[in-house]
Amino acid sequence: MAILMSALTPHPPLAIPQIGRENRELVRNTIESMEELAREIEAKKPDLLITISPHGPVFADAISILDLEELEGDFADFACPEVKIQVRTEEGFIKKLKENAGREGIEVITLTEADLARYRYPARLDHGVMVPLYFILNTGLDVPVIPITMGLLEYEKLFRFGGVIEKTVEGLGLNAIIIASGDLSHRLKPGAPAGYNPYGEKFDQELIDLLRKREYRAVLEMDPLVIEKAGECGLRPIIIMLGAIARRNFSSEVKSYEGPFGVGYAVVGFYPED
Repeated sequence: MAILMSALTPHPPLAIPQIGRENRELVRNTIESMEELAREIEAKKPDLLITISPHGPVFADAISILDLEELEGDFADFACPEVKIQVRTEEGFIKKLKENAGREGIEVITLTEADLARYRYPARLDHGVMVPLYFILNTGLDVPVIPITMGLLEYEKLFRFGGVIEKTVEGLGLNAIIIASGDLSHRLKPGAPAGYNPYGEKFDQELIDLLRKREYRAVLEMDPLVIEKAGECGLRPIIIMLGAIARRNFSSEVKSYEGPFGVGYAVVGFYPED
């Protein structure tokens, strides 16, 4: 029982047909890669999906997990409230994951509906979770989802938390798949959402090269200046996911990369070799 596979996916809402419409053709490679990835995930028949998002309730000193029996969300923020995502969670797994993280000195906050109200955060899924789930759930897969939100912790601690995820999965006798949701640089060209910076392309190409060459530990050692100037949102989810596969031999497949709107969209699958 273990991590069956993991993946890096972007989360552009315009990949959703009702939102992107004709603009979906500009990210056709991303869409086709995410559809392929979703079919691979469904074929694995996992017991559990674990998502890691850079959105949702992000804390400076802790990783957070939405701890409600059922969760839903929609794309109302993108003028498409009719597209909804509904999932159930697995509270026993969440409880054990928090306990195991605490033993490693990693702070995890589990957020009930009352906690979310106190932080003035809606009790719903964010688009970083919903975009990849849209493709995965369309295959008919129906399993519990564990919605984790990254914390602004040091990279080493995030990497170790990934290891805690893997050990919790194994300890509970489960088969799971991990989805790290994250866009890469938001500064790839003039007119990009965060403005242009030449470090954006440098960051994306270096990161993808490390993932392609399976130099996963080196991702934690990327130049901080390049990371800062790139304006990325996916590095921390990626680091957590890499920590979860670090104990075993995982190959990688870069299915696609593109950035037509100045934001880097990479779809990468990671597969156990042993």
